[in-house]
Amino acid sequence: MSVNVEGFESGPFFELLQGALVDEPTKKQAIKGVKAVIVLTLKNKDGKTQSWVLDLKNDGTVATADKVPKSDVQLILADEDFVKLANGEANGQKLFMNGKLKLKGNMMKATAIEGVFKKLDPRSKL
Repeated sequence: MSVNVEGFESGPFFELLQGALVDEPTKKQAIKGVKAVIVLTLKNKDGKTQSWVLDLKNDGTVATADKVPKSDVQLILADEDFVKLANGEANGQKLFMNGKLKLKGNMMKATAIEGVFKKLDPRSKL
């Protein structure tokens, strides 16, 4: 199932993440490192909202969700800010302090996310 949603710049990044989690050792490492279900709810420039569920607790998957499911932590931010965060151009703490990133749930789990992005991003290995 495609995790690339039309109108969102972050779609290709979720596809990279989904592709990285196909590798069994990578998936196990991600689950071991995070142990959380993370929901990313992004708002694009057109004002549309979309949620993605990163299950890094049970089965190591990435999927889109129409309704926000029960999770350990939910991050709510603009699509463009997420792209900057994922590319390492923005700092999660600064986004949070500036009110551009909202958190619901376990803040400690949220801090583990940045490390996972760096480990799972296949572009960093090029």
